[in-house]
Amino acid sequence: MEIFKVASQPMANVATSSHAQSSTQTREVERTQIQQDTTRNLTEQNNETLNEKIKEATEKLNRQMEDLGTSIRFGYNDKIEAMFVNVLEMKTGEVIRKIPTEQAMKLSEYFREAVGMLFDKES
Repeated sequence: MEIFKVASQPMANVATSSHAQSSTQTREVERTQIQQDTTRNLTEQNNETLNEKIKEATEKLNRQMEDLGTSIRFGYNDKIEAMFVNVLEMKTGEVIRKIPTEQAMKLSEYFREAVGMLFDKES
């Protein structure tokens, strides 16, 4: 019987230490998940604030360009998160040149979507 006692003691210690290690790992995973969620929320808030500031800046630039009597207008594309410049015909308001071009903006939007599908942040 004493042999059985001695043989069972190390197993009890192993089971206890295994359980403690498992709960420690679970807590670490939970902490990591909370940190990731917090970081993601802060990043989204920062992006929204940045987008609003950029839109305000483009509106201010456009007002200044009108005051100067120029035919240059600034804009912001939400889909590619980039600014663009339109050069307009003064009399008709027709777009003479767009920088970057409409094709480049569409291509950039396409690549953003493709990269988003390949490297989905949610998964």
